[in-house]
Amino acid sequence: MLHRAILAVLLVTLSGVAGAQQSNNLALLKRDTQIFERIVYEVLKQHFKNPFAITADPRGGYLQGFGVTVSFQLNINRATIRTPFGDLNAPRSQGERTKAEQIRTVKESMKQCLADYGQTIKQLGPHDRIAVQAHIVDRNELDPAKATTVLVLMCTKDDVNLLATGKLPVEKFKERVHVLEY
Repeated sequence: MLHRAILAVLLVTLSGVAGAQQSNNLALLKRDTQIFERIVYEVLKQHFKNPFAITADPRGGYLQGFGVTVSFQLNINRATIRTPFGDLNAPRSQGERTKAEQIRTVKESMKQCLADYGQTIKQLGPHDRIAVQAHIVDRNELDPAKATTVLVLMCTKDDVNLLATGKLPVEKFKERVHVLEY
């Protein structure tokens, strides 16, 4: 009987420590995620100079059993404005790119972002994932089904760790990043 009482007290004490440790880890995870959100925002600003392209700051969240996901919305093709009287084109700049080129830019820049800065999220386990979700809205597309392209780029924390320790080359890491586009 005494052994059961001691065991019960020990379990209650250890579960309290584990709960405190979990909340502490979530606080650190939140901070790490906010840092990664800011990095994603800065990378996007480098590639999309139009001040109205990024509609809101990227936002991240932790999904237990999955990992961290960061999402953002990006408006492209803002140089042409549709009016009831036809398209109004702003003067074309030399750096203007097609929709396909802009989507490719998002893919490549986010793969590089995961490679360079995935280590900022330290609180994840090796089987957890880091995902970047992009909603790319083409303002010139009239068909609502085609106007938004969703990109999801996902890698495991284990691959990020292997890259950071030099056991996985950057090109191999980029091949392992799972890209879903729809």
